[in-house]
Amino acid sequence: MSDHDLHVSVVDKKVTALSNALADLGRGTSLRELLKIIRFPGYTTPAEFALTLAIVDVMAAQVSAMAKLENDLLAASKQIVQKAGMAAA
Repeated sequence: MSDHDLHVSVVDKKVTALSNALADLGRGTSLRELLKIIRFPGYTTPAEFALTLAIVDVMAAQVSAMAKLENDLLAASKQIVQKAGMAAA
């Protein structure tokens, strides 16, 4: 196996694993469970409210950053292929 083929294989496995993890995360089942939990009396004290909002805000920012990274990686990869004179799939 050539170095190129090995590199492609490693990247393929890692991208596939990441894609699967994001798809699993995207189901949102844990967050739907959280929506049930927060309705219990006593959950939303001021401290719990602040903690919950802080974590949800950071999670939303991370999702936004991941979306930007994904778009940037794809765009840069297309530029690399175009520069090499190959047609991107």
